[in-house]
Amino acid sequence: MDLLASTWMSRSLGEAVASVALDDDHSVLVGGWNGALKRWDEKGELLWSTQLNDRINDLAVNNECVIATAGLHLVCIEKNTGDVRWTHALEGSADATVIHNEVVHAVSSVYDIEHNDFIESAVWAYDLKGDEQWVTRMDERPWTMLAHDTSLWIGLGRPKCGFATVGEDGSLTHIEGPVDSPITCGSAGKTSLFFGHADGTVSDHMSNIVLTRSSGIESLASFEDGIVVADEGGDACAFDAKGVQRWCLKGVPIVSHCGGFESNGAKTHWIARWSGFEGSLEAVNAESGDVLAISSQMHVRFMHSNEQRLIVGCENGDVHVWERSVFDRRLSTNSEEDEGPKDARKSALQDKLRKLRER
Repeated sequence: MDLLASTWMSRSLGEAVASVALDDDHSVLVGGWNGALKRWDEKGELLWSTQLNDRINDLAVNNECVIATAGLHLVCIEKNTGDVRWTHALEGSADATVIHNEVVHAVSSVYDIEHNDFIESAVWAYDLKGDEQWVTRMDERPWTMLAHDTSLWIGLGRPKCGFATVGEDGSLTHIEGPVDSPITCGSAGKTSLFFGHADGTVSDHMSNIVLTRSSGIESLASFEDGIVVADEGGDACAFDAKGVQRWCLKGVPIVSHCGGFESNGAKTHWIARWSGFEGSLEAVNAESGDVLAISSQMHVRFMHSNEQRLIVGCENGDVHVWERSVFDRRLSTNSEEDEGPKDARKSALQDKLRKLRER
């Protein structure tokens, strides 16, 4: 099945997508390369559009506001109106943000062109009114920041490597990793926290080695009792919590992947690839790795999901949203068409309905 034939909603941001998010109410938030930020409601209607001053690298949402990292700035936007509540310039680029225990946390980093490296980083904390609570500076760059259980965690680059928990006062408790290799990514599940390392190691928050790949770890996605690992070699492989492999799909480099909603009683996993010239997006059975649907000629950059929907943002500004019920119906219809003669009039009607959804 062609994935684009089963979308619930397709829209355009008007510029290359740089971040996406799904809110608990199923509304859609999309940030752009040039600072555009739009929110669509659960029915696909545009609620508001606002313009920030730079690329929107990350988004975090709570009941009353949207937090965005935009270039050097951390920005709080009223969720209902799109009006800017407050903004703060950080030291260096604003890289990532997390709302944890009703406190806005952000990571910034300073890059030195002469040294060709990051020379200083910091973790910042603000209350929802925009008042600074604390800032903690460090030599290591936090490549990932995750809320897990009751703590906030950061994965560190050199010189310390390893990871650290962030206290309510900004104090850091450093924990040595099982290998002397920078942490490049992380993923938090319901009961487990995993970190990916530049040397191909995947470890947990107890500093145990879970598995080792021959290529560096690009990204991780946790599920209920395991993890999907994407490495620099273009492999997307699923493992249980003990590191036993379930399936592995090879191909061109992976730009994004995440767990999706259930389809016909089985969890899905979505994988976006880009060779530099061609791209694809595929939905697979998370248990077996069997491909359920795929679309080619797509340059997906970012994706996010919840139990009912999955959103992807593309380099050309396209935004596509899949809904569980629509996906299941289209998958079932496609299976029926494969088993019997194709009704040209029915197919034409389905194409017409899909085009109407894309308006």
